[in-house]
Amino acid sequence: MSGREIARVEAPTTVATTGEGEIMALLGRAVEAGASVEALERLVALKERVDREAARRAYFEALASAQEEMPEVPKSRTAQIATRAGSSYSYNYAALEDITRTIRPVLRRHGLSYAWDVSQGEGTLVVTCVLRHVDGHEERASFPVPVDTSARMSDAQKNGAALTYGRRQSLIAVLGLTTADDDVDGAESAGSAEAITESQAADLIALIEEVGADRQKVLAWAGVERVADMPADRYAQAVRMLERRRRG
Repeated sequence: MSGREIARVEAPTTVATTGEGEIMALLGRAVEAGASVEALERLVALKERVDREAARRAYFEALASAQEEMPEVPKSRTAQIATRAGSSYSYNYAALEDITRTIRPVLRRHGLSYAWDVSQGEGTLVVTCVLRHVDGHEERASFPVPVDTSARMSDAQKNGAALTYGRRQSLIAVLGLTTADDDVDGAESAGSAEAITESQAADLIALIEEVGADRQKVLAWAGVERVADMPADRYAQAVRMLERRRRG
């Protein structure tokens, strides 16, 4: 088989329709026929693309199956947040150890595992959760976390709190969990809860109506009586929560 003949075999072949066995057979025949290096390289490149696509499909099939089996993560922790105005609000959340204890057996059954990468900027940690499948495909989700310089903790404690928060949020994101872990635990100042702006309040009201959310439940979650009173440090989390409702 000549290099030109191999090229004619490869041309109509796509990643979606070509199996690994077929490509290996082509490679074997090409080697026996003394095909050119360029032709062999094209076949090897095609095999690599097929392998990557197969790994990608296996990853998403495993993730979908794991999500179907995933039990609800218990929100066993309560955080109490004080505002600058002297009031306070509380919320329940799922701690990182509760999440990992719940998800690990399910992920293991489906060949999935995770790890974190961390980079540090000025006053910020960027925590990236990497979810991997045994067949080789991986997906990443990053979460930037401001380090609370105003908290009454040592620098190591401040970084540790931010790291824990970033790990939890990035893990939730990469797995698509619905633990609704929309909290500010360890990530934001307990004394920085100024109210959102009028423009943000208007945008939030419009988003609540657009996604069909229950405004009273949103207000209860934020610990306020009016949207305009929502603490500024909860605005981004409220938007993420509502956008998840739109996607869900």
